[in-house]
Formats: sequence, structure tokens, C-alpha cells
Amino acid sequence: MIIGIISSSDQFLSLAYTLANNNLQVCIYFAPGQDAYLNQKVQTMAARFQLVTGQQSADVYNWLEQVKPAVVFVYGYPFLLDVAQFTVPVFNIHAGPLPAFRGPVPVFWQLKMGVPQLCLSIHVLTERFDAGTVVWNKYLPDQPHYNYALVHQIFSQLVVEGVYFILNALLAGKPLAAVPGKGVNAYQKRPEAKDVVIDWGQMSATGICNLIRACNPWNKGAATSMNGQQVKLMDGLQTGHTTTLPPGSVVNEGTQLLIATADQQLIQVNMLLLEDMFVPAYQAAYYGIRKGLILQ
Repeated sequence: MIIGIISSSDQFLSLAYTLANNNLQVCIYFAPGQDAYLNQKVQTMAARFQLVTGQQSADVYNWLEQVKPAVVFVYGYPFLLDVAQFTVPVFNIHAGPLPAFRGPVPVFWQLKMGVPQLCLSIHVLTERFDAGTVVWNKYLPDQPHYNYALVHQIFSQLVVEGVYFILNALLAGKPLAAVPGKGVNAYQKRPEAKDVVIDWGQMSATGICNLIRACNPWNKGAATSMNGQQVKLMDGLQTGHTTTLPPGSVVNEGTQLLIATADQQLIQVNMLLLEDMFVPAYQAAYYGIRKGLILQ
């Protein structure tokens, strides 16, 4: 059995290695993106696979005709595929619950919204994004130390379970039962600038810390403004301490940097990004981030 994987990210590598280590033939179609480092990483690490790269939309269908896989998994591929050109079962791996978190970056929105259970889904590929029947999913509790990158790393390992579940069913000739959907059908768009900005007047301590995790590391934290200059909070810790200070107020206590939130809590920040410089909290006062400042 030849297993095909279509991707334009490095998320598929763990899955491909596991399949290959279990003596399954894996063929990859990889569409390089704008990240030269990621492209090189994939080319280097996937040397043991039959790896085909392409830039044109027709390339993937040429690959499909040449390789003739028995089943195809799409993982981290941002382009809509023409399902009419597939004569074999094809499934999409989606890092969110369906249909509530359709869209290109479901991990960001799950973390930002603070859902208690994060979800990885595999569904039948259709002519619409993330609209096919879900045949497998896996939930795991969110944790305070999870961030955008770490969740994707965890999912890249969990997906092996789902792929083997599907492969075993196909080999046994058993139909794949539909998994009931969760939530209202909604398409979560790619985050815009306003989606990664802290609203001090409205957001709770929990909400701000969730946003920071959702922005780490791809956006280098959640954005705010200091006297018109952008600052990013790269981490946030709920202290449990209350305050009567206005939201966004900065408090320096020794080497600690504390900031008031809309629900009258104080969050502790240990690292910031200012003018492309990483600024630790114990040096924040040197850059004007000191007691009395109110972030906007």
C-alpha cells in the first residue's frame, strides 16, 4: 500500500517517519512556501521518502497520477484541491473541532477563546474547506503552558493514531462511521492585526494570557501600545492578586513586571518584544515601561 501525503508545512514529518518505520511506503507531495528555512528542513529531513515538490496547481495532480497512492492524507496544505481528480480515499487533517472551527488556523482561535478541550480532526476531503464528514477526532485538555507551536507539535504525534485507525478500516474493508459534529458551523478566518492586540479595557487576565499563548511564537506575543509605540508581551502569568488600578497600568515590584487587567487582576510578564529587541522584565524600566505607565 502506497500512502500519499500532501502538505506545504513540516507538520507531516512525524507522521511520515512513523509510517515508514512500520514498513509502509510513504510518498510526499510538498508545495514549498515562503519560509526558506522550513522548505530546506523538509527537503533535508524527508530525504528517505519519495518527495516530490511543485509550485503550480496542476503539479499535485501530476504527482497523483504518477504515484498512484492507495489513500491520501492532506496535512497543512492551504490550497483547495479538486476532489473530482481523486479516485482514491482522501482525508484532510484539521487541527480543530468541526464544524465550529473551520478555517486555516484553528489552534490560534481555540487558544484565544480559551476552549477547555483542544481537538484534532480527520475528515473526508470535499470541494469546500473543512466541510467533509469527520471520521476521527481526538480531544486533549488545554494546559497553561500550551502555546500555538507546542499544540501543533503534540497534534503531529497524536495524528498517527487517527491515520492508523483509518488505514486499518480501509484494509479490513470496513466503512468509516461519521463522528458527530461539535458546535455551530463557523469559519474562523486567518487572524488580522486587531485579533492579536490586547484590549485592556475589556479583556480579563485569563483572556490576555490565552491570547499571548495563541500568538506564541508565530507573532512573538500579543501586541499592545506604549505611548504610540508597539510592544509585545511574550508571556503572561496569572498571579491571583487583585488591584484597583486602571486596566493596562504597569506596576514594577523589584524585578517583577505586573500589569492590571479589566477584571481587576494583576498578570506578571517576564519577557517583552520592543523594536525587535527581547526585553526581560527586570530591564523594562530602562525602556520606559515603569510604574505609572498605562498600556493602550
